[in-house]
Amino acid sequence: MSPNPSRPSNSDPLQKALDDSEKELRRRLEDACEAEAKGVSTESTEEIRRLEDNLLAAASAAKQTLALRGQMKRRTQAERQRPESSAHESGGNNVVMGVREFTDDEGRSWRAWSVVPGQSRASSSGGQFLGGFQNGWICFEGLNVSARRRLPFPREKWPNISDDELRHLLRQAIDAPLRERRNRAS
Repeated sequence: MSPNPSRPSNSDPLQKALDDSEKELRRRLEDACEAEAKGVSTESTEEIRRLEDNLLAAASAAKQTLALRGQMKRRTQAERQRPESSAHESGGNNVVMGVREFTDDEGRSWRAWSVVPGQSRASSSGGQFLGGFQNGWICFEGLNVSARRRLPFPREKWPNISDDELRHLLRQAIDAPLRERRNRAS
């Protein structure tokens, strides 16, 4: 649990929570080890309860640490699946075009991003499985609802797409399976 210089800055709330959780785990384990080194009196109920409290708190901090690390790992994997954000000038403002958020005709919020399939181990035969999606697609994800949709769309057109066009494309998109979220902390 030594500090890792390649970690993101503490402005990341997950990283801050992870640092706090690891600090608490370290502190509780040190307290328990110190009590054992001093020779916990098995005749003193109070000392045994204090040791039990420290061990339970350490177990809880360990569980939280594992959950936070898993959440950060899943976030990193999701970010890798999304394309690099490309910026372009729009009226003098620098606009990030990798992931877009917009509202549909019914007022629901959506997130959309362009996806380009990578080289698969199946080499050039991969196209037969992707069909119309082999040149890329747009992935739509509902922000306030559990919904995902996809639509074949060439990546090179992505930076110039308007919100009106996104709404139109969303209506044409097909439903995509939702990813199951596993709760590994339980």
